Amino acid sequence: MNNLTRSEAKDILNEAYKLNDGPWYAHSINVAKACSTLAENLNLDPDKAYVYGLLHDIGRRNKDSKVRHILEGYNYMKNLGYEDVARYCLTHSFMVKDIRSILGTWDTTDDEKRFVRDYLNTTEYTLYDKIVQLSDYLALSDGLTLIDRRILDVYLRYEFSSEVAIKNWKAVFKLQEEIEQQLGHSIYKLFPEVKDEISNSLIKDVLDF
Repeated sequence: MNNLTRSEAKDILNEAYKLNDGPWYAHSINVAKACSTLAENLNLDPDKAYVYGLLHDIGRRNKDSKVRHILEGYNYMKNLGYEDVARYCLTHSFMVKDIRSILGTWDTTDDEKRFVRDYLNTTEYTLYDKIVQLSDYLALSDGLTLIDRRILDVYLRYEFSSEVAIKNWKAVFKLQEEIEQQLGHSIYKLFPEVKDEISNSLIKDVLDF
């Protein structure tokens, strides 16, 4: 199949929302906006990045899916013939390429868990993967926000150990730094609705990153 257009991706998202409404829908739209903006400023294809961000959580079309949503999304998009989109359904949840780093509860079979492990081990992240991951941490359902606020949002909704949490938080700030080095300025400069929320990252300071 040809690459998905923004319009086609929106149709897929809207159909999924009919099956399982919730804040994940608005979050996905905001992730897509952030992905498109970052891609455009990093000389990547903003339309591709928008689609990848818009459908990264498409596995939530199935209700009561926890970590399993990454596999549901991967399989759904792959079956539709969009394996390029399917990868981001998996990789967006693993800024740290280790299945033990997941934020949430595994609700998969052992074979499915092994598939995720092997997929991560054989997949080299591209800048698109990193853009989707970072955008996921910039987006809430009510709009784009500071990474710190998104971290607190995730912390309040999921069960995980402090060791896992800190490892992931350090990874997201490291990714932010990597992207900002390529941009030549703060990511928040691209998002005027966010940049004035606070001048410094408090969580970043606490972690002594």
